[in-house]
Amino acid sequence: MPIIISFIFGLLLWVLPGKPPAETDITQTVGTSLRTGDASQLSARFAKTIELVIDTENVEFQAVQATHAELILRSFFRKYPPHSFQFVYRGSSDRLRYSTGTYATNGQVFSVYILMRQANDHQYMINALHFRKE
Repeated sequence: MPIIISFIFGLLLWVLPGKPPAETDITQTVGTSLRTGDASQLSARFAKTIELVIDTENVEFQAVQATHAELILRSFFRKYPPHSFQFVYRGSSDRLRYSTGTYATNGQVFSVYILMRQANDHQYMINALHFRKE
């Protein structure tokens, strides 16, 4: 009898799908980082180069090094400290995750767009980050 129970338990673990590990982690990291204004936590999930757009700061890079993007974001978060961030939409397609959200600060609101691509190691990395004042 214990052999049958062990077999059924093992079969259930093998058959039942688990949550995709990278999807939840990066979404939580992005949300937390934008709610707290933590540029270093957010930039830890950047690809080597990212597209960075911050319209209020006249920042529009098609490809900027992750370390430089982190410095720009630190400055942005100091100037516009977060009061709240909320996801509005999250979607996905083959090896891509994309999200939009609303970043509120000092009476101003920004629309935020985030594009994440799955790397060869199956981890999702941020490839584009846009802040546009509403």
